[in-house]
Parts: sequence; C-alpha cells; structure tokens
Amino acid sequence: MTLAQLTSRLPGARWAASAGAHLRWVLRRSRAESADRSGRPFQYVHPIVGRFVYHPSDYLSRRVFLYDNFERQELQLARDRARGGGTIVDVGANIGLYTVACARAAGDRGRVIALEPGPRTFQKLAQTCALLDLTNVTLLQVAAGRASGTALFVTDRSGRDVHQHLADARPHDPEDDLRVDSRRLDDVCGPAADGVTLMKIDVEGHELEVLEGAERILTNGSVHVIVEFSAAALAAADASSERLWEFLARTHECAGTFLEDGIQLVPILANVTSRRPAAVFNTLWIPLGTVVPPRQC
Repeated sequence: MTLAQLTSRLPGARWAASAGAHLRWVLRRSRAESADRSGRPFQYVHPIVGRFVYHPSDYLSRRVFLYDNFERQELQLARDRARGGGTIVDVGANIGLYTVACARAAGDRGRVIALEPGPRTFQKLAQTCALLDLTNVTLLQVAAGRASGTALFVTDRSGRDVHQHLADARPHDPEDDLRVDSRRLDDVCGPAADGVTLMKIDVEGHELEVLEGAERILTNGSVHVIVEFSAAALAAADASSERLWEFLARTHECAGTFLEDGIQLVPILANVTSRRPAAVFNTLWIPLGTVVPPRQC
C-alpha cells in the first residue's frame, strides 16, 4: 500500500491536497497534543500572520494551528488594509489572530486596539502579545456595545472560549454569568475615531449593538469593516441579518462575503439572510464610493 493510499484512510486526510500535506497535519496534531498535556504554549509560523502562539487546550488555537485555511482571505484583507496605518480596532479579539496580523502589518504607521471581555481569553490574548513583543497594541478587557456601562457576559466552562457572548436568548447555566465593563467604540477611540481605518467585529451575534456604538467611526469616510453574520446568533441577540446589513449599508457597501470554509459568495443580502440559518459568514464592507482593486471584490 502506498503512503497516499494509507493516509487516505486516516482521520483528517480529506482536507489534505497530498500525502505530504497530510503528514504535516499529523505532525502538527502530535505537537498540539503534546502541548495540551504539558500546558506549555509554543510559537510557530502562520502562513499569513507570521510568528504566532499556540495556547494549550484552546479550541481556536487548535483550529488555526492545524488548518492553514482558517479565514485566510479575511486575514489577508485585514493585513493589506492595516499596512496603510491608522487605528485598527479588533472587537472580539480572542487569542489575537487579527490583532497580531494587523499589528505587524501596520508597524510604526499605526496601532491596534483589541477588545476581549472574557477573563480567561483576555489572559491568552495578553500572553500572545507579550510573547511576540508587540508594542503597538492596546489591550482592553471590555465588551463593545451601544452604551458604556456594564453588561452580562456568558463564559464557557467547557473551554471553547470561541463561543462566549453577551447574555441573550440562548439558554445557559447561570453559573457562567459574569458582569463585565462595556464601552461604546466611539468612546474607546475618542478623537482617534476619525483615524480608524479598519474594524474587525466578531461577537457571536451582537455585532449590531457594537456598530450602534461606533457611528462616528463608521462615518469617518475611510474605515473598512470585517464583520461576522450568523442568522441564528443574531436572532438570539434580538437582531437579524437584514437589520445588520441595512445598518451597515447606510455608510458602506459590501465588497466580499466568505463562508467559513473560504468559499466566496456574491456580496448581496440574499446570501447572508435567514434562508441559511446555520451558516456563518464573514463580510467585508468599504465606505460608499470607494474603488476596490479587482482581487478584493
């Protein structure tokens, strides 16, 4: 039996383009499992982000480390935009994938403000930035919302921090409730709101609330926005894909729509509505009247 025939029968082989690619995946999995057992993070080179950090027993860390295709197009778009400098805002920064990509791309020309309210996740984010010696990042352990104050946040004791969110209609154990600080993005940025060039927002259904607190940023004429659409999560947060789309369309035009597996769709409302209730999309929005290079459309 050839190596290709053998690996075609192994778990995870379906995504690999070749036996060599699958072997690399197996080696990565072994390294991740070793780190999970020891509890020690390690650094590695991500194809888009560059040097990055694997956090043991973290769902998103494992997904990013094992599969190079995770939000690859969106990360490239964010990095390309960050190269121009200015202020970049990462809302729902998690372990810092977009934060690191944008901080490196911006360099001395810009800075990144990263928001992550979950205490456990914030510690990982801070560790990522410290281990990678990022000096142009401001970390805030706060949630973004339509008003400044406090908010009820639902943590995840299972360790899948990627699914944490502000309290809404989704059922949860009251023991997972946590009161966190909440701030409007316009207040977070202050005078720098006029110089925000990129916002990435991934807050598990509460994206509309975040944007309602960022109207000064949205009307500065230069900010590009990468925002997640999930019909199910938006509905739980008393919103909808239609309402989120209509709010963004006041100041921006959708220039890209991507499924989780990287498939690019025509950037129209019909492709992110509740007719696809289980799907999750990332969308790229540019200020109205902006000319986009063909490769970004």
